[in-house]
Amino acid sequence: MKRFLSPVWALLAFLLSCPSVFYAQDDPQAADLLSSISAKMQQYKNIHAVYTSRMVDVQSDFEMEQGGEVWIEGDRYHLELGDYVIVCDGQTVWTYEPEMGECYIDDAETVAEDGVDPARMFTIWEDGFKKVWKGEVEMEGKAYSRVDLHPEGAEDRGFHTIQCIIDAEALQVVKLVVKGREGTDVFYLVESFDGDGMVPEGAFSFDKARFPGTTMIDNRL
Repeated sequence: MKRFLSPVWALLAFLLSCPSVFYAQDDPQAADLLSSISAKMQQYKNIHAVYTSRMVDVQSDFEMEQGGEVWIEGDRYHLELGDYVIVCDGQTVWTYEPEMGECYIDDAETVAEDGVDPARMFTIWEDGFKKVWKGEVEMEGKAYSRVDLHPEGAEDRGFHTIQCIIDAEALQVVKLVVKGREGTDVFYLVESFDGDGMVPEGAFSFDKARFPGTTMIDNRL
């Protein structure tokens, strides 16, 4: 049976895909900083973040901005990206597309194999990237640290670099810039970040009753 892939997953695959094999020596300063952030993330039972994403296609002079909000708890997540709603209970992923009135159902393991895992949004560097220390940058009058991530097998990826702008004092990523190979860049600006915050009831399960008339497309069959 043909497997339908939601367009929003195609976008997330471009942003978040990474291989599973580490391949090069890292800058010690970059590796130490990112390791400290990972350790801090592991201390939280859950994570809630609000961010703005902006896609810029220089070649076609196209720009699109979307608001995003994500709740993460272990391998479970609830992501709202623009009008899209993406829910994972750790085993199953539901992707609701309001424009089409459709919801795609996938195995979480299959989605992860496609390189798409919002549960790793704040620890994406842990596997398959070379970490390069780029020094200090200034943003809105404040100094931040910048670490660049270069994926293994970059020639086969839709992007060649992810720039991580980090508040080294708070051990928090405040901005990500995904540099596309075809001239399309995506900017993530984290507006708020909470660890061990309040998670909405039922956040990690998809309630079809909230979306009457939705066509369910089960890719697991």
